[in-house]
Amino acid sequence: MSEIRVNPLSVLTWNQLDLNHAKMDVSDGLKAESGVRDNNLPDGVAFKGMLDPAGYEEWLKANNIEYVKEAVVAGKYPMPTEQAFPTGMGAETDKLFRDKNVPAVLYEVSKSIERPLRFDYFYSDGDAILENMIVHVRRGCEFTLILNICGENGIGSVGHSLKLLLEEDAKCTLIRLQMLPAGFTYFEDAGARLKDRAELKYISLQLGSLKTYLGACFDQWGYESKLWAGLGYIGIKDSFLDYNYVDTFRGKKSVGVMRFNGVLMDNATKVSRETLDFRQYCTGADGDEEEDLLVLGEDAVNKANPMILGEEEDVSGRHAVSVGRLSQDMLFYMQSRGIDEIKAQELMVRSRIMHLASQIPDDELKKAVERYLDRLYCDRENCAAPCC
Repeated sequence: MSEIRVNPLSVLTWNQLDLNHAKMDVSDGLKAESGVRDNNLPDGVAFKGMLDPAGYEEWLKANNIEYVKEAVVAGKYPMPTEQAFPTGMGAETDKLFRDKNVPAVLYEVSKSIERPLRFDYFYSDGDAILENMIVHVRRGCEFTLILNICGENGIGSVGHSLKLLLEEDAKCTLIRLQMLPAGFTYFEDAGARLKDRAELKYISLQLGSLKTYLGACFDQWGYESKLWAGLGYIGIKDSFLDYNYVDTFRGKKSVGVMRFNGVLMDNATKVSRETLDFRQYCTGADGDEEEDLLVLGEDAVNKANPMILGEEEDVSGRHAVSVGRLSQDMLFYMQSRGIDEIKAQELMVRSRIMHLASQIPDDELKKAVERYLDRLYCDRENCAAPCC
């Protein structure tokens, strides 16, 4: 077992808060999974091969992507990313994939696709798997990709890395749904580069696993590029969640919205970093970030570090945080209508998660989320209902 540094902040903050980065234990048994899913690909989506480190560098060069060293950010020296294609979990995660010889599976979208493309990943007890993917959406194409990650009961370790390149006028919806058993450790890394007028809708639903690490970096290079990112999560007994979401504005009139909706039960712990980073020359850029957290556990722990960094004056940036519990007035109102406290909590949890799950364009997966929530509350009440 080794340890790497993940989810670094864009700039250093007071070290005593222990929020500058996270430390993630990495199983020595992690191995590459080919991850190739070239069967039943719709017309317009092509599997372009497996990229080893040298092939990845050639792909970066062919698409004019190079490492940009930032001198200062908002008057502060930045944490060095050392990545030509930045991701939320950072350079040491990229190095992990290189050290484990995990090739990147490259898919290219060359025409608009009406039907969502869904990849299912199922893991078993004892698995220690790394998956690596690059998706390149060509100019003017529209595309929806769903990644469904689940597994059987047991202990395992799973890591997914995804890099997404959107050319001019491209539109992409990316959905990542994770419902692994409570014995798993899971990490999910993402990086996206948006060119002129490109639009990305990024949804991540994190419902399972014992330890979860998430990182996403959205690099809005393009003029009038648009981002909407939503994260929904549930923390239950002994679970730990650490995430780092960064929206970097470089293009003029770029727009970015990030929404985080979560629930912490029992003694769950959540650590979050949410950053709106306005770089020089991104005049007219507009960023909006909001976190809404419901705490249902007396021993739950929440640490959050939202930041706005600005090198440009003519921009608009907003962030808001709402952390609360079910009020006594709300409980009294529900109890007066025959709804007990446990059921009231369940209704609140379902409303938060299903609000985001309702945006998944796949009825089967929506029902899977509902069944997962059924099992969650049946397990908590030792219920023997058919859903279990």
